[in-house]
Amino acid sequence: MAEMCGNCRNYLDSRGICRAHPPTAKDDGSARWPSVSRSDWCGEYKVVPPPVNQGLRKLASA
Repeated sequence: MAEMCGNCRNYLDSRGICRAHPPTAKDDGSARWPSVSRSDWCGEYKVVPPPVNQGLRKLASA
């Protein structure tokens, strides 16, 4: 899988923002996370964990 924002656990797809670091303060007193494109890359890539398979979890606990 390519190491880009769209595949990173810090990327919030519904809003196109990166949450790798705290939001940055703006002049108007608000704070915002940076807007990024799915194809951007910053070097802070974190792998998205695979979804939990409930069937395997039940087998492991049996």
